[in-house]
Amino acid sequence: MSHYEFQPAKSFVAKMYWQPEDAPESACPVGDTGNGDSPFTSGGWLHADADHYTDHRASSYVISRRKFRTLFWFGCYETVGEWDFEIRAAQDEQNHPHWQRHNHRLDVSRNGYLALYPASEPAGHDPLAASSMLWRLEGLDMAKVETGAVIASLGLVSLHGRTVKRLFDDGFPYLNQESGQAGYLALKIVRTGCAAP
Repeated sequence: MSHYEFQPAKSFVAKMYWQPEDAPESACPVGDTGNGDSPFTSGGWLHADADHYTDHRASSYVISRRKFRTLFWFGCYETVGEWDFEIRAAQDEQNHPHWQRHNHRLDVSRNGYLALYPASEPAGHDPLAASSMLWRLEGLDMAKVETGAVIASLGLVSLHGRTVKRLFDDGFPYLNQESGQAGYLALKIVRTGCAAP
């Protein structure tokens, strides 16, 4: 039996921002990406910077490379008085017709990059039995989680005990648990008490 107890009343949906450690006031939105090959693109890598990625030159009917303004669901699990989260994509802020990652789980690639991956388990499942990635938000005061709140300077720590950083690779601002520049997450809470994405 898991020692993680799902807490739907403490789960929430939020916009996520990256704050560089050397300039925390210059927060940039975090979103997932599509590579433009088709509406079912392989993308899904998290983009953590101003959007210089989206191809705005393409006509509206052309499928283009795009950063999606993703809202994230933070499914809360209590364990020994601590709070851990399964993070999933809840929706695209703009309801773009090519966004295909609803309910995809935030996880880590073999070389440490964060991306959204399909999840077959329902929200609130036993994360230990399913070997699901959970995250800790260091510095989060759960009493401050309410609709409309902005909570800054949070450390995003993976189940592996590694704090996430931003890594520029070929000009793309990835989030990575292995290497990169230190920084923080900021969250703008959109809604609370969310049992599912």
